[in-house]
Amino acid sequence: MLMSIVEELRSAAVYPELTQSRVLLSGLTSTCGVDIARAFAERSTRLVIRAAESSTEVDEISAILAQSAGDLKLFTTDDIEDDQDAVAFAQGPAQKAFGGLETVINLIEIHPADLAGRESQDAIEGLVSEKLLAPMLAARVHANRMQLTLTPGTILHVVRAPDPQNAEQLILMEIVRMTLATMVREEAGKWADKGICINAIAPASGVEPGEAALIGEPDIAALALYLSSEKGRELSGHLFDSRQRAH
Repeated sequence: MLMSIVEELRSAAVYPELTQSRVLLSGLTSTCGVDIARAFAERSTRLVIRAAESSTEVDEISAILAQSAGDLKLFTTDDIEDDQDAVAFAQGPAQKAFGGLETVINLIEIHPADLAGRESQDAIEGLVSEKLLAPMLAARVHANRMQLTLTPGTILHVVRAPDPQNAEQLILMEIVRMTLATMVREEAGKWADKGICINAIAPASGVEPGEAALIGEPDIAALALYLSSEKGRELSGHLFDSRQRAH
């Protein structure tokens, strides 16, 4: 099933129902999320971009996306992982840009430096909190808004992380992955009867070449489009495997 979704984008799947739909992409940088943003822009969605960096590159990417998107609003933040800022943005600018949202995509980057010195239980829990708390809290705000406005919607968390360099880092990444899977499954259950689907994508260390997995951001974009379309509305509570890595 997973690979057939990827093939659908490669065969130029159109998804006409996404035209003029309202999409939030949070966590965009010049090296993360560009293919996902482009895939939605090319389908004439109205994009709210919350960039995790303020740079000339991001401004240029935004200008290119605006040429094909139905509309585009760009916001930048110095700290994408601050939970209070994430909630405030979800309650305010994200909703006000186009009067609501149908699709929310949270990009969560874990860098090699984030994995250093995480031997203690407190340090491990700190990493999980730093990376997952803000997007999860913001997702609840978006889901509640969808519920109140009777808007079926899709929320997707996308984690990108480096290859573990030792057994300790491997265990740490598996903890992050298992925590994400549990949170997504629980949140999906809470909102299932409201027509709100919640899923996630994360690197899987045990995936061998040839196994069904998303390879790179174009494949992730394919899955994001599918989950946002009418075809993907029945999928919720899933953690999909990827081999996309952070640098």
